Amino acid sequence: MRDRSSDAHVKVVPAGPGMIRHHKDEVKEHNTADNLDVMTRSAHTTLHNKTRELGKLRKALTMHKRGEKLY
Repeated sequence: MRDRSSDAHVKVVPAGPGMIRHHKDEVKEHNTADNLDVMTRSAHTTLHNKTRELGKLRKALTMHKRGEKLY
């Protein structure tokens, strides 16, 4: 989602062209300076991909506990 000037976090933490604001706690309504990181879109995508991959790995490693098969 693109930043819009009406978004509250735009006023809290400025970001230059090509930069985006990332909510550290992933709660979009929590727009405080200590919760916002400014990063490139590439870095932001990489960060979220790592989080998603860890979630998939955790799910795969606990499938046997839930009685699910790995294949």
